[in-house]
Amino acid sequence: MVTLIIGGGSGIGYASAVRLARRGHVVVLSGRRAAVLSEAAAKLEEAVAGASVSAIAGDAGVEADAQAVVAEVLDVHGGLDILVNCAGVYEPVDFRDLTTESWRRTISPTLDAQVYPAVAAARHMAEAGSGRIIPVSSVSSPLSEPLSAHYSAAKAAVSSLVRSMAVDLSAHGIQANAVAPGWIHTEMVDEFVRSVSTESLARVNLLGRVGQPDEVANVVEYLALDAPAYMTGGVVYIDGGQTAMALLP
Repeated sequence: MVTLIIGGGSGIGYASAVRLARRGHVVVLSGRRAAVLSEAAAKLEEAVAGASVSAIAGDAGVEADAQAVVAEVLDVHGGLDILVNCAGVYEPVDFRDLTTESWRRTISPTLDAQVYPAVAAARHMAEAGSGRIIPVSSVSSPLSEPLSAHYSAAKAAVSSLVRSMAVDLSAHGIQANAVAPGWIHTEMVDEFVRSVSTESLARVNLLGRVGQPDEVANVVEYLALDAPAYMTGGVVYIDGGQTAMALLP
């Protein structure tokens, strides 16, 4: 089994790579930062004995780059069974201050970077008659927080996108299900986690804590390998109960 993980150099992507490598997958890490990918690949080889792992740098938010990454995976490994896509960035901006530049800085690496690799992967998977595509969405899809209009819009689009992919691709043997994490302790939110008070953290969700990347990777592993064939077009929330609760005054 060959798995391509966009955003595999850190956080949820790397944690997912570890789990899938342990299950015997050939794992290809991709992302925009070549140095980070190389370090992650070396770290993964140390963490999982006998792991087959490689890295391909590219900007998934650029169509030509995304196509080139998928083409290289197919050329080197002869196939692509699973696409896990953790692409996304967050840059806080008040809605009144949104500009074309700040909008694109979020939309391109958060939404475009989901679309282009999925299209390229789906073309191959359809010919093969099987495949699984797993985008990472967010609780910011149904919810929103201050300074997050562009990010929430992008993640809402990702959740909608996975439903559309399922509608178009299920007849070709391709399953598409998204994972929607809440607050997870990754590089993107590290500053928040370190600065927030204990009282504020207790209000983040029902469990009063942030999650860990491996907890989300657990769900990714399930969708990649263990989910039944009858499961497609879904969004699985792993958020400590954040979307279930009403904020208290």
